[in-house]
Amino acid sequence: MPNPYEHLLGDEDFQEPLPNGEAPVPLFSMPPPENQQDPLDAILEKIAAFQQNAEAFSVLMSQTRAVDHEVSGEWLSLFVNTGGSHDQGSLSDEKDYHALLTHKFRNLIEPMKGLAVLHLETLKAFILEIDDAYYSIEKADVEIKTDKERAVDGLNLQRKILAEAARNLDILDQALEACERRMKRYINAGGANNLSASELALIAKNRTQLCSGREHSFDYTFFNINLLDKAAMTFGFFMKETSSQYLQKLLFALENR
Repeated sequence: MPNPYEHLLGDEDFQEPLPNGEAPVPLFSMPPPENQQDPLDAILEKIAAFQQNAEAFSVLMSQTRAVDHEVSGEWLSLFVNTGGSHDQGSLSDEKDYHALLTHKFRNLIEPMKGLAVLHLETLKAFILEIDDAYYSIEKADVEIKTDKERAVDGLNLQRKILAEAARNLDILDQALEACERRMKRYINAGGANNLSASELALIAKNRTQLCSGREHSFDYTFFNINLLDKAAMTFGFFMKETSSQYLQKLLFALENR
């Protein structure tokens, strides 16, 4: 009785027909897979790409001068119309100021999201591929240790840059809200400074859509850091479990907004 599995076991008399009359290629003659890049080297390349993009972004933050629009005495303005140093003096000027703040906010959040995506890709690769058992046949243990430290430093620097950007966006958001509060005084004021309640409601709704991150599907407030975060970054701590939780929240901030 013939063996029905001979063609699977390499019977020389059996030749699987190939299209166009091509001859079968023996397994031992197949070319080896291409060399893959070392995972740690790939992560360091991502960190370098982030830093290159962050240089232009840091200049943009300097030029935006969000701190010039910082609102003080917020609690008092809830009870007393204090006006404040940002009072523009007329409805027309308040609208122009609101448009300026909106422009600055949008100019920051768009490139910030791009940096956040790079941060996500780098962090994901580090958590999934680099651990205590990581080994490279091309690198000595000392070099691996140094590269790991460089990667952790790079990830912490990314968080610091994104945290500063989030702080700038918070300032602009608060300035926009304060501007809208000042505009309330012009509701049904008559004359050139007349403002309908409906117009202000729509202005506020559009601002909420932008500043909540929904317009860009990006919850930038995720990058606000507390004192513990600052301490961890200052001393270069990297805890695998904590970072895994951080990664899950980052995924939500970028993908499920």
